[in-house]
Amino acid sequence: MLSRRRSVPAVAKPQLTIAEAADRLARMSQTVARLTAVIVEETSLLKAGKYAAASALEARKGELSSRYVMDVDAVKASGDQVAAQPAEVLEEAEALHLAFRQALDENLAVLGVARSVAESLMRGVAQELAARNAPTTYDARGGAYGRPQAAAPMTLSRRS
Repeated sequence: MLSRRRSVPAVAKPQLTIAEAADRLARMSQTVARLTAVIVEETSLLKAGKYAAASALEARKGELSSRYVMDVDAVKASGDQVAAQPAEVLEEAEALHLAFRQALDENLAVLGVARSVAESLMRGVAQELAARNAPTTYDARGGAYGRPQAAAPMTLSRRS
């Protein structure tokens, strides 16, 4: 039986006035600056190996990210009103977004390295545990008997 997808009609987003667009751009610039600062702080904490302190920034980063996405959606829906803003306001917003993108790229690279190191450590621990639990019997030729066992499953507690 084939299921049919129902298409949801697109809801038109209300356009901002020129004054509202200016306010939204200012708010978005403040949010992007604060979000960039949080991401830079998280990156420096991760580089220093302070993972608990870095994870404490998650709530603030999530709240700022949500606000940023809402502001971007509102600005996108009001392109003409945004274009009517002074050039220096638009240039400042663009510069803030560029700095944000650079900080985010560095943050993602550091997170990727941290994840890779953690996975390698976990794999090594699992292999060591499996090797300790392997039987110490020998075959007729004096070699280890049978196949090496696969690493046993492990669980990780994030509370410690």
